[in-house]
Amino acid sequence: MAHAIFVAEIERRNLQMETHSAGVCDFTDLPPVYDTIATCLKFNTPPPKEESTWVRDLPLASIDRFLVMEQYHAHALVEEFGVSPERINLLADFDPEDRGREIDDPIGRGSAVYEKCYRQIRDCVVNYLDSMIAPQ
Repeated sequence: MAHAIFVAEIERRNLQMETHSAGVCDFTDLPPVYDTIATCLKFNTPPPKEESTWVRDLPLASIDRFLVMEQYHAHALVEEFGVSPERINLLADFDPEDRGREIDDPIGRGSAVYEKCYRQIRDCVVNYLDSMIAPQ
């Protein structure tokens, strides 16, 4: 959902940014979870890409900023993939409502949890872009 929200917000703002989405665990070629698609559609956000990507398959050296949902993801990027910690932020660091340090994975927890997660991710993405991109 985070990638879908980020892409939609970038397009809405007419920004030119390259974005990637990948997991620190290899779920290559698996489709997004149905609840993710349904939640994105409910909020009029184009659903995420059709299959999962593993972080090892990204151009890691050329990515300026990594936004992750959980501290475990940040740790894996540093320890397993050699990403500098200075290039990593927890997405929840940009939560204007300060709902916690991490954004929990809603998988298997029902539509209400997905919707709550969507709202938190969107708030964080909007606040991140507002804080990082100068108004034009």
